[in-house]
Amino acid sequence: MRPRNSLYKSFPRPLALIFGAGATRGGLVDKVDIPPPVDNDFFDIAAQLKGHGTPRIAGHVLRSVWELYGRTSGISLERYYRDIETRTAIGRFAKTSNKPKDWRRRQDELEELIRRVYIHTTCNIQRSPGRPIRSEVHRNILSRLKPNDTVITFNYDLLIEESIDPSPLWNPVDGYGLSVQGKTHNWCKHWLTDRSYSQPSSKIKVLKLHGSLNWRLYKNNRIISLKHYPYFVRTRNGKPLPEEISVLPPGWNKRIDQKPYREFWRSARLALETCKTLIILGYSLPETDLLAQALFAEVVRTRKVRGHWLKELYLADPNQAVKERFVELFIPSLAPNSSIFKYRDIQEFSAALSSGPRGTPNGVA
Repeated sequence: MRPRNSLYKSFPRPLALIFGAGATRGGLVDKVDIPPPVDNDFFDIAAQLKGHGTPRIAGHVLRSVWELYGRTSGISLERYYRDIETRTAIGRFAKTSNKPKDWRRRQDELEELIRRVYIHTTCNIQRSPGRPIRSEVHRNILSRLKPNDTVITFNYDLLIEESIDPSPLWNPVDGYGLSVQGKTHNWCKHWLTDRSYSQPSSKIKVLKLHGSLNWRLYKNNRIISLKHYPYFVRTRNGKPLPEEISVLPPGWNKRIDQKPYREFWRSARLALETCKTLIILGYSLPETDLLAQALFAEVVRTRKVRGHWLKELYLADPNQAVKERFVELFIPSLAPNSSIFKYRDIQEFSAALSSGPRGTPNGVA
């Protein structure tokens, strides 16, 4: 690859920007006492949360994790969810003659805990509903977007939406890649009002491939409605009350072939196949996420066949092995004069954006 020693504010367009769980953590690292989780420390984070009935449901889930593995620390969220999801499936048709475990209940409890953990760690949760915390790191990065760029995220949280500046580029009514219902609902109405937004058509897309805390489905699970209060964590008589959301939990059976998710995944594929600049922030491409791996593999294969080379690839992650994994993955889609840039984390990448056209950020490959 042709080395480069400066980061330009004007990237080759169109641009695709991918956010993972590490980006959410990196964007709030200086603003919260308990950081948003990544896969391997989800249960450690859950055990620290206080208030609103969350410790009660966390206790149920952690006890279940301990029963399976004899420990809770170091157990990944995806591993545990995959195990109880597959046992739920087995229990439906290969039933035991003894009293079966209620794996479906455990799955439901975990899904509600996932929702609560992300609210607790990305909001001021002293009262319910929580008040979202904005990320200056995200704001700085998102402010560089231009029409026809695409944001792709595997995160459930709303840090991207809450951190984006008032701009004619994006709004939640039509910016998710398809039309949604609920523009008069509380969250969307306040989002538009707080930004004095006149609501022109979005010029960029925010594709949430695994769903979002502020979505629910209706009309045979085909249409997304924006929730009134996505940050509610409530109890009744001391019992945690679950809230309906539309997410694809971290298991093996993600139904991305069904509406509305198939539309997001197709749009993401097209954006990844045509972008000239690809930026990946805090996403580790977990080995258990076979669908995401297949998506990237197909994108690389198609680009190579067509000779549609990436011009620039940016990677930000504290784990050097993660960055090397992406380099190895995307090598077939890079031309001899393409450029690869590596950064320690999302904060270093954001700082490099602000250093000016001739700045030389640390970690550039």
